[in-house]
Amino acid sequence: MRGRWGAGLALVFAAGLGAAEEGRPRVALDEPVFDFGTVDRGARVDHTFRVPNRGGATLRIDHVKSSCGCTVAVLSEREVPPGGEARVGVSLDTARLAGRTTKTVNVYTNDPDAPVVGLSLAGQVLADLILTPQPLYLGHLRRGEAVRREVIVTSGRPGERYVVERVEPTSPHLHARLEPRPDGPGQRLVVELDRDLPLGRFNEQLRLHTTSPREPVLTLPVFGSVEGDVVVLPPQNRGARPVTVTSVTVPDGVVTYTLAAVQEGREYRLTLRLRDGLKPGKVESKVEIFTDHPEEKHLVIPLYAIVRDGRRG
Repeated sequence: MRGRWGAGLALVFAAGLGAAEEGRPRVALDEPVFDFGTVDRGARVDHTFRVPNRGGATLRIDHVKSSCGCTVAVLSEREVPPGGEARVGVSLDTARLAGRTTKTVNVYTNDPDAPVVGLSLAGQVLADLILTPQPLYLGHLRRGEAVRREVIVTSGRPGERYVVERVEPTSPHLHARLEPRPDGPGQRLVVELDRDLPLGRFNEQLRLHTTSPREPVLTLPVFGSVEGDVVVLPPQNRGARPVTVTSVTVPDGVVTYTLAAVQEGREYRLTLRLRDGLKPGKVESKVEIFTDHPEEKHLVIPLYAIVRDGRRG
């Protein structure tokens, strides 16, 4: 009796699973990560990913979100029939990268088991000189505050020793000097700001002239904001380091979204729009934001709305 009951359960479960798969799309990536090997900084990496639909219903690609430095183009139709596949072309600009690098683009689909799938480009980017950090984000500064930051300059190629010879600021309020690095190889770039820097955001650059024949000039962005006694709330990123929004997850059947960088690494604008044709009633869900911040990688925002007669309320 026990054996017949257990077998019956197994048969019912298998049949139910098969029926469910027949009536829904299923993404099955053969190559989620493409290793592009080793390239020189400044090279462009291009690759086309295949996104097959192994389910029994049409797969819809709602949108593709690229990470910093990537551009994306969906080369085929966004509606993929069962047994078909979409092709997603990804280009990576390595001009501001160095060392081991992984960049991921997220593909948002109507597959209930894989609403977001990642496609990654991974490899080694060689550079004659590496600046750490790059860019240099100074954060929110109080008016009149003394500002002093350091950037470490090291060699990025084994057996080669290039150096920065001189630094050219682009603003009279920005000062920089080169020093030997006391605790290791390379150089130390000391960056200072004038105390009388005007209120508001600033975005300046340092031009580093080097002995490298491949990269005779490197550009170091320096940005932040100066605040007085009155500030505007709510604040965005008030930390001491740039923060990149790596991905956003929304209830796909309810809203669409756009994400724009107001100032890369400091402030982003996330715009949500309820989809047309929603049934009247309450919408209660959440929006998840993922970042590269070591302590705030996952943010959750409640989403509430009321739809009246097919219209948003």
